[in-house]
Amino acid sequence: MASELQELKEMVEQLRMDNERLRREQAALSQPTGVVGTGDNQSASSSSAPQPTPCYDRLLYVPREWKCPMFRGLGGMGVAEWIEEVRASVRARHLKSIDQAYFIYDHFEGEAKNEIKFRPASDREDPEKILSILNDLYGCSQSYVSLQEAFFSRRQLEGESLQEYSHALFRLMDQVVASAPNGVPNSDILLRDQFIENVLDPSLRRVLKQSVRSNSVATLLDVRSEALRCEREGRVGEGRQRSYSVPSLCAVVTSRAHPAPPTSIEVQKGSSSEMAEIKEMLKRQQEQLNQLSQQVSQMQNAARPRSRSRIDL
Repeated sequence: MASELQELKEMVEQLRMDNERLRREQAALSQPTGVVGTGDNQSASSSSAPQPTPCYDRLLYVPREWKCPMFRGLGGMGVAEWIEEVRASVRARHLKSIDQAYFIYDHFEGEAKNEIKFRPASDREDPEKILSILNDLYGCSQSYVSLQEAFFSRRQLEGESLQEYSHALFRLMDQVVASAPNGVPNSDILLRDQFIENVLDPSLRRVLKQSVRSNSVATLLDVRSEALRCEREGRVGEGRQRSYSVPSLCAVVTSRAHPAPPTSIEVQKGSSSEMAEIKEMLKRQQEQLNQLSQQVSQMQNAARPRSRSRIDL
């Protein structure tokens, strides 16, 4: 144990001496050329020499370039969506006006590229002019009235989720707003009301209307969140069952005027009841026949002794 402690002390002393030697060498190298110092100066400089600063690795984050899709014209991505993508790509690259025009032209394919190719140089070198030409050619060609009709006639389809239905309404409203001469000031309210009035489930429709009454400033996203929450909680499709103790007047009149066709269960019940009635009638007829046969046999037995007594006389 004592030998191990002695070895450790010697190692510590050796490391201390090496450290002092390295400090003196660093101080000697840091002195200017041609200046020779004495031992005292060297010891003083070694004691006053600054400690070496630690080196740290520095990471430089370079953002990846925004990838812009290609535009082919009528096929593929819509022109409005593509214009948003290309504007974002141009902003990320900080391009000049002429470079923006070349960048946009490099992302054309097919007939869209040919359309810009045969335009004048003043149009080809102006990025806003290029985007305006594309919007006029490949934008929505429907009128404002037809777009309004398409929006207000849009209902939730069978098998269509609430998210898909809301996305369809958003897309139609964007087209209406883009084609409106003076804009649509209450577009959020129209979107919300159209969503509520045309969901398939009547019980969900009733719940959403109650939610809007309590919060009149709710948007379509708020109403859709409430509808999705109702779906998760299983409150969709329950509804309030009508009391059948007293039939409604409409049901009575309808049943008298146009009797509903019997269902398969009703047909089975009717056939089974008819068979039971037939069996009951046969049973009664058999009982009557048995009674008649008994009466006949009794009358025959009563007539035989009388005939014998007459013969004896």
